[in-house]
Amino acid sequence: MTLLTRLALGDGVAEANKLINQSRKNEVEAMAVLDLVVGDLKEEGVTKVIEWVIENGYAQERKKVGDLIWSIPENDQLMVKYVKILGFYGEREQLEAVIKKLPSGNVHQRAKFRLALLVAEDAQRDLTLTDTERAKENQTVVTILDKLEKEDDLDEILQRWIKDLRYKVTHLVVGCEAPEIEGLDQDGKRFRLSDYRGKVVLLPFWGIW
Repeated sequence: MTLLTRLALGDGVAEANKLINQSRKNEVEAMAVLDLVVGDLKEEGVTKVIEWVIENGYAQERKKVGDLIWSIPENDQLMVKYVKILGFYGEREQLEAVIKKLPSGNVHQRAKFRLALLVAEDAQRDLTLTDTERAKENQTVVTILDKLEKEDDLDEILQRWIKDLRYKVTHLVVGCEAPEIEGLDQDGKRFRLSDYRGKVVLLPFWGIW
């Protein structure tokens, strides 16, 4: 079985898998794994190796993957994982470069959504931004989502993600208008949050689970 597997895979892929197996016990450099398959990008099994590099490498490995991934046949699922990881690590420049090269379609749409999500998350994490700067970044998110929403053949999952992210950046972040809240006060009188516009409002939330 080992011999058949060895023959089925390129030598580089086989050696890369050896290193990946060793990584469970010892630290293995992702670049060393990636270098082994540079010449075997069309061999069976290379996709699994590249996935491991994407998940376990650093920015330099992911940037190199960005140059190689186009040469891998039927790479849609791999590309989806790639743009997701770029978004997770906040590598906006690399993500934007990938989006420019991607053909139109579902993968391209998901990549653009990941960019919108990255911009939104960066706007909330960066404590050096002023309210005006943060609002500008949130508007960038809305612009990306607006353009994305106009594209054909958006799948249901992506449509739901777009709706949720739009709601977040327009209602649930600092500087945005809070969503309307209605209820009864402790005296049984109905109220709306908008009735207190311009005033400081403290809303305590609690529950029992």
